[in-house]
Amino acid sequence: MLLIALEGPPGSGKTTGLVELAQWAAAQGLRVDGFAQLAVGPRASAGHGAAGYDLLPLAEGDTQSAAIPFARREAPLPYTFATEVLDQIHEELLTRLSGPDGPPDLVLLDEFGRLEAHGGGHMCLWAKLEAQQPGTVVMVVRQGMRAALERQLGRRFDRVVTVPDPGAVDQLRALVLEQRDWSRVGVFGAGSGGFEWSVGTALHAARLPLRGLFLSSTQAAVMVFAGAGLGRRSRVVWVPFIAAGIKALSPAGTRVRAMLAITIQGLLFGGGIRTLGWNALGIFVAGALVGSWATLQGLLLQYLLVGSDLLRAYEAVIHWLEVRGGVTVPGLAILLSLWVGAWGLVSGSAALLAWRRGALPLRLRQALDRGAEGLRWEDPAPSWSSAIARGGRDILRPVFWIPVAVVILILLSAGAPWERAFWIGARALTIGIVLFSLIRAFDVQGFLRWLRRRGHWGPAVAFERATRR
Repeated sequence: MLLIALEGPPGSGKTTGLVELAQWAAAQGLRVDGFAQLAVGPRASAGHGAAGYDLLPLAEGDTQSAAIPFARREAPLPYTFATEVLDQIHEELLTRLSGPDGPPDLVLLDEFGRLEAHGGGHMCLWAKLEAQQPGTVVMVVRQGMRAALERQLGRRFDRVVTVPDPGAVDQLRALVLEQRDWSRVGVFGAGSGGFEWSVGTALHAARLPLRGLFLSSTQAAVMVFAGAGLGRRSRVVWVPFIAAGIKALSPAGTRVRAMLAITIQGLLFGGGIRTLGWNALGIFVAGALVGSWATLQGLLLQYLLVGSDLLRAYEAVIHWLEVRGGVTVPGLAILLSLWVGAWGLVSGSAALLAWRRGALPLRLRQALDRGAEGLRWEDPAPSWSSAIARGGRDILRPVFWIPVAVVILILLSAGAPWERAFWIGARALTIGIVLFSLIRAFDVQGFLRWLRRRGHWGPAVAFERATRR
C-alpha cells in the first residue's frame, strides 16, 4: 500500500486538489473511495479553519452527491462535531472496503489534524483500513501535524506532496499511476515466484531433462507479458527479483541455485531492453540472455563450490574418452558455446512469441495464479541460530552433494590424492552452509522496512502485493 500525505495549511487548496484527483481517477477507470471535508462559511483569517465543515462521500469517485454537515464553530468556541455523522461515514467506507470486489485502487481521506494526532477523529479508521490494503491512500494532513500523525499511524508516509504547490495534483496523479505499475509488478512477481517453487520444484524433483530450458523460457515470456502493461517498462526487472525472494519462502526444494538463476536472469533481461529498447530485437536478445544464463548458472555455481577442480575433472573425462574410446571431444569452450547458443535461441524465440502475442495465455495465467497460493513467511523474523540450523539441514540434501561427489570421484580416478578430495568437500560444505544460512535468514518484513527507509516505496509496494496474494 502506498501512503501519501497531501500537506498544507488551512485554506491552501488541499480539499480542492483531493476532489480533482477523485474525478481524474474515476475517469481513468480506477476504483475510488473515501471522503472529502468541505469548508463551510468564512474563515476568521488566512491560515485559520472555516466556520464549519461538511463531509462529502467519494464512493466510486462521485463528487456530486450531497455533503453531510459534520462540524460547526462559533468563535471563539471550539468545533462541535456530529459524531453520528462521523460514525456513519466511517462505517459505510469500511463496509465498501471489505466488499466482494475487494479494496479499491485509491482511498482519499480528508482531513487529519490535531484531533487525529491525538488518536481521535478519523484515526479510528486506520487499523481496519490498513488491514484491507487498498492500492493507494492519500491522506490530507494539516501542516505541522505530520510527525505526530506518523507516530499514531505506526509508519512513515511514503511520499509527501505539499500545497499550494501548483503542481501538487499532477504529482498525485503521477504517483497513482506509478503505484499501478508497481502493483502489476507484484502480481506477476507473485505468480512467477509461486510458479517456480511449485511447478519448478516438481520438475526438479522429477529430474526431467531440459527443465531448466522450460523454466527459463517461461520466465522470459512472463517478463515480456508483465512489461507490456507497464508505464515504465524498465521496472519489469523487479518481477524476477520478487520471484527470487518468494523462492526463499519455498517450503521445499533447493533455493540457492534457483534464486541465483532468477535474479541474474532479471538483470540480463533488464539490461537487454535498456540497451536495445522494447522492440523485436531488444525482446529477442533479452530473452536469449535469460536462456543462455540458465545453461551457465549451474556450471558457475559448481565452480563456486569446488573451484578449478571442476575444470580439471572435465579435462580428465576428455582425456579418458580420447585414450580409452578413441572419441575426440570438442574443447570446453566450443561445447559450451554451442550449448549456450541453442538455449539462448529457444528462450529468445519464446520471448519474441510472447511479445507478438501480447495477451497472457489463459493456461499460463491459471498456472501463475495457482503458483501464487500458499506463501508464508516467518513472524517473528528467523534468528541467525535457527537460520544456520536449517541451512545445515538443507545442505544434507543429495541434490547438493551428487555433483560434488562426481567431481571428487573423477579426480580420484585420475590419480588425485585423497587430501585433494577432502579439501574439495570441505570447501563445498563451508560455502554451502553460508549460502543456505543466508537464504534461510531472509526476513521479508525487515526487507520491506529497509526498502521504505531507503525511499524505494515502489519495490516495497510490489513485494507487499506479491506476498499478500
